[in-house]
Order: sequence, then C-alpha cells, then structure tokens
Amino acid sequence: MIIRPDLLRAGVLLSIGIALAACGGENLVLPNEGEPAGLAYVSGNNQSGTIGEPLIDSLVVRVSDRFNNPVANALVIWQADGGGSVAPDSNRTDASGQAATLRILGDIPGTYVTFATVDGVDDRVTFTTTAVAAKLLITTQPSAIATTGTPLAQQPVLQLADPAGNPIARADVAVAVQIESGGGSLEGTTTAASTADGQVVFTDLAIRGSPGPRQLSFSADGFAPVTSDLVALGVGVPASIALVAGDQQTAPAGTAVPIAPAVVVKDADGNPLPGVPVTFSVTSGGGSVTGGSVTTGSDGVAAVGQWTLGKTAGTNKVKAEVTGSALSGSPVGFTATGVPGPFSAEKSTVEAAPGSIRASNGSATSTITVTARDGFGNGIQGLEVALAAPGDGVSLTQPSGSTNGSGVATGKVSSTRAGSVVVSATVAGTAIPQTASVTVDPASPAASKSSATVPDGAAGSATRIAISLKDAFGNPVPGAASSISVQVTGANTENGIDAHDEGGGEYTASYTPIRTGTDKVQVRLGGTSVLGPFTSQVSAGPANPANTTADVSGGSIFFQVPITVAVHVRDAQNNPLRRGGDRVVVRVDGGDALTVTYDEGRDVYSASAPPGSQGNHQIDITLNGTPISGSPYTVTTNIF
Repeated sequence: MIIRPDLLRAGVLLSIGIALAACGGENLVLPNEGEPAGLAYVSGNNQSGTIGEPLIDSLVVRVSDRFNNPVANALVIWQADGGGSVAPDSNRTDASGQAATLRILGDIPGTYVTFATVDGVDDRVTFTTTAVAAKLLITTQPSAIATTGTPLAQQPVLQLADPAGNPIARADVAVAVQIESGGGSLEGTTTAASTADGQVVFTDLAIRGSPGPRQLSFSADGFAPVTSDLVALGVGVPASIALVAGDQQTAPAGTAVPIAPAVVVKDADGNPLPGVPVTFSVTSGGGSVTGGSVTTGSDGVAAVGQWTLGKTAGTNKVKAEVTGSALSGSPVGFTATGVPGPFSAEKSTVEAAPGSIRASNGSATSTITVTARDGFGNGIQGLEVALAAPGDGVSLTQPSGSTNGSGVATGKVSSTRAGSVVVSATVAGTAIPQTASVTVDPASPAASKSSATVPDGAAGSATRIAISLKDAFGNPVPGAASSISVQVTGANTENGIDAHDEGGGEYTASYTPIRTGTDKVQVRLGGTSVLGPFTSQVSAGPANPANTTADVSGGSIFFQVPITVAVHVRDAQNNPLRRGGDRVVVRVDGGDALTVTYDEGRDVYSASAPPGSQGNHQIDITLNGTPISGSPYTVTTNIF
C-alpha cells in the first residue's frame, strides 16, 4: 500500500491538534520555550582600532530560545581577553534579544579577543579585534550634500596620525573607503595612497543609491579606521531655506527660549528635502545653542536642540544655514529679546552723588540712585522703591515713581546736621544689603550762632581771643580760619589779625597791646558778618626799672627841709602802672631803707629823709630789687 506524504502529514498534525486540545488548548507551554538556549554573533567582529581607544562599532550578540525566538532580559557576560576592557561588562538583552558592549583596546598593538557568554547556554561567541598604534584622521570631510552617481563636490582628505593625533609622514599607505551606513555603492577610485607627508586625497568618489543619509568609513592596514560625517544623498539640490518656528520670542536673560528655532529646506520646486545638514549658530547677544548641527527630517525641517539667551538683557540673534551652500533665504535669522529675570537684592545697588553736601534746609542735596537688578545685573523696570535714612535733621525726597527702563529710581537727601547720613533702600518690599553714605559738611559760619571771647589785656602781653564758629544750624564749622579777620581799635590799633584753627570749629587770634586803655575788638567772618565789638581793658604790664624814674630834691639844715623822693613806676612800654604793690626801696648814703608810701591818686611812690649834713648825698632807688633809671641820684643839703 502506498501512503501519500501529504495525507500522512495531515494525519500527524491532526493527532497533535487532538492532543493539544486534550491538554488545555492554546495555553500549553512547550518545554524550554522562552528560556535562553542559543547565543549568536550579530555584528562587531574583525574590527581594527587604535591602541588605548574604544572601537568604532559596538559588539552585538543575540540570545534565543530552542525555537530561535529572541529572549529578552537575559544576562550577557562580557569578558575582555588580552588587555583593555569592555563597557559594560554585563547587561541584559532587549526585546529583540540583543545586547551590546563597547570594546576598549589595550596599550599594545596586536590581536584582542572578547567573549560573550550566557548562563545555561553552551555557546560562546568570540570577537576578534586588531589594535594598531596609528589611526586615520579626516582633515576634509566629504560634501554634506551629494547627488546620486555624481562625484562629490568636496572630496575627502585624510591624514595618517599617531594615537595622540600627531601627523605621521609615510608614503604609499593604501587607504580604502567604503559605505559604512545607508547602503548603496561607491563609484570612482575607492583606494588612495598616502603622499610622503602622510596625506591621503580622494579625487572622484561618488555615491549611488536611494535618497537618505550616508556615512563613509576609511581603513588601512596597521591604522585604526575612521568614519565620516553624514552625507545627504539623493535629496535633489537644495534651493531655499526658510524660517518655520522660534522667531521673535521673549525669555528671561540667561534662560532658554520656549520654542526651539526651526527651518525648512526645499528644492527649486518647493519640495521639502530630508537629510540636509543645517548649522545653527549665535550671532549676537552672547547666548549659546546646543544641538546646533542637525539634519532635516522627512519633512525637510531642522530644529536646534536649545537656544539659551545671553545674560545681558536685550536683543539676541541666531542664524541657520546649510554650510557651503548659497541657498535662497540663507542665512535664516532668528531674534529673541532677553528680559530681566527675578529681582536680586544682592546685585542691586544704592549710590549717592555727590558724596558730600553742606548742611541745609534742602537747598543742598545728594541724589540717591537705586538700581534694581536681576541675578545677572540687568536693570528691572516697574518696581517700587522706598528710601530710609535715620538721624535728626535728615530730610528725604522719595522717588517719584517706580524704576525706569534701566531699573533706576532716584530720590534726594539733605540734612541740617553735620556728619554722616546712611541711606538704605527697599525694592518691592525687599531690602538691598548695600547702603549709601553721604557726608554732610557744616554750612558757612553764621554770626547769629557763632561767638567770641575777648579778655582784658595787659600791655606787652598777648591778648588771646577765642572764637567759636557755627553755621545757621548750630554745627561747628572747622577749616574756616582763612575767613576770619580780627580788627582792633581804641587805645591800640590792629588790622587783619589772622586766626588759627584749633579744631572742632574753635579758633584763636591774638594781638599784643602796648598802650593802656580801652580796646574795641571786632571779628569779621568772610568779610561781611561781624561779631562784636567786644571791649578789652588794657592795663599796664609789669613794672619795668629801666622805664621807671624819680624826682629827688635836697634838704635845708636851718629850715629843716627834708630830702624828698618821688618814684614814677612805668612798664616796659612806658605806661604808668597806676597801681601799687611793687617793692620800691630808697636808701640815702647807703643807710637804712626809707619808708615808702604809694599815693594812688598821683600814682607816685614817695619817701623822705632828714636833711642830714651839709653837702652832697647819694640816693639809691631800686624797683623790685633792680636799680631804676638814673639811680643812684645825687642831692645837696644846704645850711639855709
């Protein structure tokens, strides 16, 4: 009997179906389903790299169950053999059953091995890598935009280099190029030899394939390979670039604008072009962009990652352009306005100008300038400002309104009290730590508040005049000696007597009278205001023997006329003393001192002695122990 294979197959399937139904139907789990059973290589084997650096491509494996279904969350252990390391050294598979690691080569050229294992799986995947002590550097990238089958407008140029990037001068090193990603094929000369200086120049490379981005990789024996930037292929020829979003925005200075600037690139027929590289860069305002080099998406639109405005409030600008292409509308400009951020008391200031004023009732003021700023020092408009300045006699004029466009509000301060005035400010109820100090100097001396003391004088001795200068508010006025002039009239005359500054608004002036009598003293301030006149009674100075004289007369024996002496005491300026109290001694012929009396009415010291014998007699007269002028005197006694 001949059994048809198809019927046999159907019967077996039918039997299996009945058995499955008997065991519970579709929820039956076959043994080992979903458990790791196999480990296989996906990509990353047989790469070349530079010693001490990571490989360009990751090492990738796939974990499957016994039915070749991907197993997720399986733990893969990576092991670097021969030096270097892997990162990570273990990880779990994704939903497709794949796991990857990055191989970092050791410091010695040669072959490196990497193992991938999974617990419970007998298979072990081995990756082999060649480490070299040199690498390739791209010094000129291929054109960012290319047309399929057309030689690149900008051909790539490479340089042989050591691991540190220093050029290696070596000729005839063959460098090959191939498509790393994006598919398609390369046309032209795909292998170029280095020149004597180690430069490698390609001349006629062209990419052929479907539209989309491509990357080229370059390799050479003994050199780590390198991959180019993206090349947009087959998108037609970009003809225009235009703004899509993100213009004319406002944000606090130093922060990112809410809408990322974006542009669209189109061909001559207005069709959006994907894969075109666009560069965004700051042109003014001092801000920054992140993600500034991007390619257009399927809709031809490219947007910057983030635009952060500069810290100074004002206009910020960014431009977008396709590098190396003169497109209509290029570059596209974006403008944003940075406005001040939240108020910062620490960055705000209180200043006074001028820093010194004179005491007044408001005629002399210092302008207090308050500048409200944000954390970056930008002035903030529209904030209320209040000033405060403690102290007697201080007057404040508050700002007339809120801060202006520069964040400034001004008030004024004056004071009738000399000294230092400290002005503080609050902005929108918050105190500014900084304060402003204003020095209040006394006003000009005022005669109504100033005074002088003039004592009685003595001829030949200085008369010291004490002067106290104060302004109209009672503040002592220092430093005004040059404005003081003293004039003396009366018994003595002195004009233009200078004053000396004793500090604290106190001054002295002096003159030396030489005549007794009454002096009148006037103190002039600045040539106009006058203190006085004050009177000074000038008395005689100390008795002076050289200016003191005597009237001496002889006696008569028969008529018993005595010898008489009248002493006239004077001071050094020849002024009669007109007072007693000095010691006048009179002796006749060296005898005992005569009795001397003072006659106040005549201002005379008098003495007398008997006539003595006939003939001449010597009269010695001393004043306070010193002979007076003319002493000794000679007198004659007659008989009659």
